[in-house]
Amino acid sequence: MNNSRKVLTAILSLLFFQISARSQDSTLGHISKDTTIQTSDTLLGKMDMDSIDQALKELIKPEKSYFQASINYLNNNVYLGRKDTVLTPYITASLGYYHKSGLFISTSASYLPVSGQSRIDLVTIEAGYEIKTDKFEGQATFDKFFYSSQSNNVKAEMKASLAFFAGYDFGFIKPTATPTLNLSNSADFALTLGLEHTFYSDDNSFDITPTFNANGSTQNYYSSYYRNRKFKVKKKKVVTIQKGTVYGVVEGASQFKMLDYEFTLPVNYTIKKFTFNFTPTYAIPVHPAVVDITTQIANQPPKTRTVTEKPGNSFYWQAGVTLKF
Repeated sequence: MNNSRKVLTAILSLLFFQISARSQDSTLGHISKDTTIQTSDTLLGKMDMDSIDQALKELIKPEKSYFQASINYLNNNVYLGRKDTVLTPYITASLGYYHKSGLFISTSASYLPVSGQSRIDLVTIEAGYEIKTDKFEGQATFDKFFYSSQSNNVKAEMKASLAFFAGYDFGFIKPTATPTLNLSNSADFALTLGLEHTFYSDDNSFDITPTFNANGSTQNYYSSYYRNRKFKVKKKKVVTIQKGTVYGVVEGASQFKMLDYEFTLPVNYTIKKFTFNFTPTYAIPVHPAVVDITTQIANQPPKTRTVTEKPGNSFYWQAGVTLKF
């Protein structure tokens, strides 16, 4: 409160002084540190220029460029309520550079800590631009994905994505929208609509943001996953068919559908340059995929059966720490 009063007083003082000086001398002249500034109602009183300078420094804090490094653990990869039949946990390390103009670039590597399948499963390069005001937040990002040929991630057929995020804070609620173009063998359009509100501690070191998101998308990427990975990638406890092939095709993959509803609760705690985060998510999938699964063994005619997925609700979480320097 004291800082706010100082800043307001400094601004009013400078405005009044400029008006008074211009009425006396168009060149404005020299201001000494012991100059006395008075209003008709003596609201501002006597203020030295050092106090004005200090107040303005508190008001105008120029943005600085910085680096950011983080390491996170995700207990299972779930995308739009969809997941593989085996757990896909990730340990992800990332490093990024964020320029004061709003431009940024980062790279990350995701390690799969599964016995018998341990590997770098995904490498991501991201570039983008962000803008923030008191009420509005916007971000444009382009991501390039490099998945392992053995990855069973349901997004593993994606090559790149282009996304735009926008959110406006009305105080009591912040609605958000994120349209995304995902590129695989065929393009997919996804849209996330969200509602959130952030609660801060008195010193702003702790914050928690209850969030609800509704996610919709076309599913060409998912059909490619069924065709190229679902039945071909080696997995534990999966019986392979000798001298045969199995693949699936998602019906209506080019149709836009609502795919899941998610409740998340991001929690952040900041100590100096470190921020510790924990984000639990509960996903409720809707409109399960209808998949045509074709099996062909040796020289026998192919057999196709149609199944409807039963993805089930998912609870998953991510935890990590970020260093800003």
